Amino acid sequence: MKFTSKRNSKKSDVVATAKNNLWQKFDQANLRLQYKCANWLERKTAHFTRLNWIVIVLCFTVFTTGCSIYLIVNSFSGNKNRNITLTPITKPTNLIPLKEKPLELNTIISETEFEKITSFRRYMDSLGRSPTGKKTHDSIVLNRPGLLDSLTIIENYYYSHLKN
Repeated sequence: MKFTSKRNSKKSDVVATAKNNLWQKFDQANLRLQYKCANWLERKTAHFTRLNWIVIVLCFTVFTTGCSIYLIVNSFSGNKNRNITLTPITKPTNLIPLKEKPLELNTIISETEFEKITSFRRYMDSLGRSPTGKKTHDSIVLNRPGLLDSLTIIENYYYSHLKN
């Protein structure tokens, strides 16, 4: 038992070091990219004077302040049609309760009825797989939402009573 735990700890150590190495490589790549970007920006702005920088900062400040003020004023006095609409959450009509005990069926399904059910299930599966039958399959599932679930329940019921 101790042998396996030591082996597992060695594997976890190897995995941890591999992850650390991977993160270190990402950090190194990120630092190289930042260094290249900083050098490029420094080369492009090396000839700017103090007055140029003041004008750039002023323009940036005026622009961002103007945008912020516009957004604030527009949010209070803007169109009311652009509000987010909330739709209430509704309970689905074909909900199967999970907490309740499933219904016990006391009827016995004959073998011929079960064969009809399985052949219908195969027919529905083949409809779902073919491109031309997909439309028919979808309309059946749309109009009878619990049909395939009911078939599964009946098949499981049959198999459970077959074992008994």
